[in-house]
Amino acid sequence: MKKKIAIGLIILTISFAAGGLYIIRSIDRVVLELETVITLHQVEILRKTLLGDIIAVQQDLLLKDSPHDAGGIDTFVNHAETMEEAVESCFECHHDDPAESRLKGMRGAVHRYQKALSSVHTLRANLARVTREKQIAYHIGQQIIADVDEIIDFSTGMLSDRTQAASHSIADTRRLLMILVLAAPIVALAVALFFIRDFTGSVEALIRATRRLKAGDLEYKIDGLQDEFGELGDSFNEMALALRDMIHKIEESQKRYRMLFESAGDAIFMLEAEGEDAGRIVSANQAAADMHGYTVDELLDLNIRDLDTPEAAAEMPERIGRILNGEWIDEQISHRRKDGTVFPVELSAGLLEFENQRHILAFDKDITERKEAEDALQRAEQLAIVGEMAAGLAHEIKNPLTGIKVSMEVLSSELDLTREDAEVFKRVSNEINRISTLLRNLLNYAKPPAPQFTSIDVNKVIASAVQTAEFSLRSPAPELESRKIRFVQDLSDRLPMIGADSAQLQQVILNLLLNAIHAIPESGTISVKTSADLAGSIRIVVSDTGKGIGEQEISRIFQPFFTTKPKGTGLGLSICKRLIEQQNGTIHVARNPEGGLMFAIDLPVEQQSGVNLQ
Repeated sequence: MKKKIAIGLIILTISFAAGGLYIIRSIDRVVLELETVITLHQVEILRKTLLGDIIAVQQDLLLKDSPHDAGGIDTFVNHAETMEEAVESCFECHHDDPAESRLKGMRGAVHRYQKALSSVHTLRANLARVTREKQIAYHIGQQIIADVDEIIDFSTGMLSDRTQAASHSIADTRRLLMILVLAAPIVALAVALFFIRDFTGSVEALIRATRRLKAGDLEYKIDGLQDEFGELGDSFNEMALALRDMIHKIEESQKRYRMLFESAGDAIFMLEAEGEDAGRIVSANQAAADMHGYTVDELLDLNIRDLDTPEAAAEMPERIGRILNGEWIDEQISHRRKDGTVFPVELSAGLLEFENQRHILAFDKDITERKEAEDALQRAEQLAIVGEMAAGLAHEIKNPLTGIKVSMEVLSSELDLTREDAEVFKRVSNEINRISTLLRNLLNYAKPPAPQFTSIDVNKVIASAVQTAEFSLRSPAPELESRKIRFVQDLSDRLPMIGADSAQLQQVILNLLLNAIHAIPESGTISVKTSADLAGSIRIVVSDTGKGIGEQEISRIFQPFFTTKPKGTGLGLSICKRLIEQQNGTIHVARNPEGGLMFAIDLPVEQQSGVNLQ
């Protein structure tokens, strides 16, 4: 573009300079023509003056010695000198050779004319000679007049031609000047429009490309530009390509970050660190939403305090202060789900600078399973201790207890006892039996026998347990005599055979049924339901419509020695849990919507590899 502009300016300059020179030369030519015409006019005037002088001399010659001769010799001499000056002035102009020769001839004639006139004026005595000289002078004067007339006629024609040519030249020059005056702005405007159109077209192409780039069209390219704008267009295309690659890299990086953020197994939160909104959740991943039972959008409307338990929420300002001081904290706190359940989390949080603002980046890990594993390990350690204690206690107490029982039976059979004394002996014997049962249950809980897996029909095991429970009601203990309990069995006919210990499973079902019987105060229903799922397991649900227990008691129901019965040992459900877990199953308790409790047992259809089914 700079080269084009420079070339255009040079062309314009040369054009205007050439036009100016041409105008100057045209003006010079016109001026020269005018000067020539003026000179010719001046010559014409001189010639006419010469002619007038010659005619005056002729008149003086004709009037000489006549009554009309009023000038005398002085007038004659003056006219003759004037005539001579007029002739000599003709030689002041430049003439061609023919004209120069003609003028010299006329000058010679004038000289002869002067001599003749001089003779006329000097001769006085010889009148005839004066008359002859007078005639000769007059004849020469007439010849000169004729020559001058001829020259005047010739010069008049030439003057007319030159004047007309000068007029045409002036007209042509004027038209040329008008054309140049009119053409110069038009040419300048055309050149300016050419460059402006080229410039504005290139600028519009760049603006259009910038708008397309702003709109996100990074594939758009600038084509067809020349010179510097072409280089700028190429640079723009390279910039768009580099920007596209950079955006692609950023998008890939964001995609990787989002993938890591969303696929992380632990909950990730970004929180406000300062101000009144300190603790407000700015961002959260799906794991955080799933962990707490919310959607991601719901979490973004909450403060982290809303997920903390009251105790953890009270300590939050102190934790934020430590984080703002640059400390990265690692703690164990408790969180609440949307349904209100509390679970332990391992918190790891620190300060994060993002968009010129300080935020808190927090990682929460649900350690419920770890806590359960720790509790299970602790329980196993406790059970090992209890087992050792139970084995020693059973060994130390069993033999003396057996001796006491035998002695009491011998005394009751040999002595003649009153009814009240016999009742005392019977009560002592029952308590001894209760102690024996407690020792046996304690030993079974601490060191349960290994399960003997066989392929069993769960429905038959349940039917047998229900039959035993019904039999216990037909010969009830005194406290069960007034109770009316109905058993309902909803057993699936599509239940597969499973690998399990039949005796232990029947012990578990019977224990649950007996507990249900004791939980119903007057009348009610005990239901047993079986079902299978596609995950390769079966479910046994035992529910009752009894009085149930409180929420805190439900959470402790499987703990050893916890019981709600006046004479319970608190080991029955603990033993049930141990037996089910030994068979790779699970047991859970919940409230029955119809009242009472509901126990759900899940057992695998096939046991783990390495287990032999008898």
